[in-house]
Amino acid sequence: MEKIANLSELERVLDYPYDAPDYAYLIKNGLVFDLDPDYDFASRIAVLSVGSNRAPVQLNRKFGGSAELAVTPVRVHDCDVVHVANLAPYGAVPCSAFPCPGTHIDLNIAWLTPAQLAVMHQTESVGEAYNWVEWDLTRIQQKFDSPLDRLFGYAAIAGAFGNSGQGPFGLQRIPAENRQFAVRTQRQIQSMIYHRYCKEQVSLESWIHKLQSDQTLRDEVASGLRSDAVLPSVMPWQPAVL
Repeated sequence: MEKIANLSELERVLDYPYDAPDYAYLIKNGLVFDLDPDYDFASRIAVLSVGSNRAPVQLNRKFGGSAELAVTPVRVHDCDVVHVANLAPYGAVPCSAFPCPGTHIDLNIAWLTPAQLAVMHQTESVGEAYNWVEWDLTRIQQKFDSPLDRLFGYAAIAGAFGNSGQGPFGLQRIPAENRQFAVRTQRQIQSMIYHRYCKEQVSLESWIHKLQSDQTLRDEVASGLRSDAVLPSVMPWQPAVL
């Protein structure tokens, strides 16, 4: 059992996508437990967690301290997780899955109730920042015995972060086998944005605080990021109908 920590606003940006267990776990009343092998998944919807939704700290923030939520580990084949050409409302550069033949990424599945899924759709800004998709199950290798008939997820609309003709960039915090994209931390990606768009003599941390508080600036930067985006071709998912 482990208590879920709280993050400062700056940590929410620079620590993104946060620490996540590599085993099956249960969130309940603000605590993390090992998941019971006999857990009842009935009436729950399987949603692939690609970035911060892998992490107890983010799930607890989204669903509240009284929520119950099961999370199980999976390996996704021929895919990586990359920084997105966009900014979250709180200033982080989010992430998304991106096809990459030969790369295998370790992620997890959040098993949501219909009410939790409605909350997740709001936090993911479905139709604006992300599309709601259904995954090709042949790409998914489960690491926990759970009844997986369909797997849903979120795919970034903007595409992958690019910089001076380079990209996509994989996430350093997320483990992968045979990774082919260059890897960057959130701080490194934020530093790229800072050096390109910051016109004032302020620190990186001060620049991030300004991005968090100034929506007009955030929108302007996000628009510039999208102009340099790298888009995938053949995707291992399709538009979803639940």
